[in-house]
Amino acid sequence: MNLKYGPYSPSRLDTGLCGYSFYKQYIDPNRDKKKKENLPQARGSAVHEVFEYITEKMIKNPSCSFSHDEIRDVTNKAINRHPAAYEEIDSINSMARDYIRRPPKVLTKDAEIELKLAIKWKKDADGNFMTYEDQSVIIDGKPAVRPVFEECDYDDKEAFARGRADILLISDDTTKAIIYDHKTQPNMEEADTFQMGFYAWVISRYYPFLTEISTILHFARYGVYSAPIEWTPEQLWQIETQVLDRVHNIESRDQWDAVPNNKCQYCPFIANCPAMQEFVTIDEATGNYRVNVAGFKILHDVNKAVKIAGLINVMEEAVKLAKEELRTYIKNSGAPIAIPGKVYEYRGSEAIDWTKVNGKLREKAYAIFEKHGIDPKLFMGFSQTFSKGVWMTENEQLVKELAELFPRKLETEFKGWKM
Repeated sequence: MNLKYGPYSPSRLDTGLCGYSFYKQYIDPNRDKKKKENLPQARGSAVHEVFEYITEKMIKNPSCSFSHDEIRDVTNKAINRHPAAYEEIDSINSMARDYIRRPPKVLTKDAEIELKLAIKWKKDADGNFMTYEDQSVIIDGKPAVRPVFEECDYDDKEAFARGRADILLISDDTTKAIIYDHKTQPNMEEADTFQMGFYAWVISRYYPFLTEISTILHFARYGVYSAPIEWTPEQLWQIETQVLDRVHNIESRDQWDAVPNNKCQYCPFIANCPAMQEFVTIDEATGNYRVNVAGFKILHDVNKAVKIAGLINVMEEAVKLAKEELRTYIKNSGAPIAIPGKVYEYRGSEAIDWTKVNGKLREKAYAIFEKHGIDPKLFMGFSQTFSKGVWMTENEQLVKELAELFPRKLETEFKGWKM
């Protein structure tokens, strides 16, 4: 198969679920090839760079340590390369500290980090694409007929599929492989996703001598790892079939309509998505918009209901993007934006710096409770829930002494405040 829009990665195949997004990103002759990263993309890139630094250092010296200034410097440099991530600088620093405390259980010196992998469909001497019968996968009583893939350079123009393994570990006997993938998203899932299956499949083709491939997701926000998923030959064949089907669908497509789906949150064109045009129209000359309320009426039309559900998904993501842009503008300009009845701005409030409430400080807090004859366990430990409970107690002296003890910090919140 000679590709028009390849090589394909999991993200490119996911983008292909929506014709409009795929066209704008990979086909449109007027597209910006140096497109601006959105927040999720920039956050992921910055975290991966920081984790790469940490992992390489731990592999070289398992007993190494990291200073606070060292991690802060590495994080700042990564965010400078991905400025859209500035908004989550505190979260990224926290993810880095958690990763140092809870790295992968096994990190051998020959572990591959941010490994680039690519495969291409092998041709015979006459230029025909080669296939073979896979005896390990039986379909309707017959071996599955599969393409013959071979490894190639990541930037090979004939590359069919490619991806990056955050961490790849191969056993000493070269029969088993484990793939770790860092995730910065707020939701957690099992490690049997299409993306992880894609990586396992590419690696199975890149290293055909492997007999066992497992994937593990590292949820950086929470410092936890998913249970490992081992990919069977049948599952890898199913992933290959899914990849080939998606590629064929994209390559043969001649209509590039918008199709709302669960990947809309990552789409850089969400604000101009045609899926909204039937319901919301924007005058490009004035910037004014009009909502077609009648367009939301569903009645008994199931197709309309499905369309509305897709629209809600798109609009929710559009609102996130709009708020992000407004927040960035206000942060840079230092001035609030007011509209009738509401003002958008940052407002600060003093809060407890819980990162410093530990050790001796915790013991001092317990001593204050005991001094006033109150069991500190009633307040469920040191957390935000605990703090709210304490401040509502009727013992004013207790509250005053705790407030003087706990370190304070200024927290800012951005939103539309009613006027």
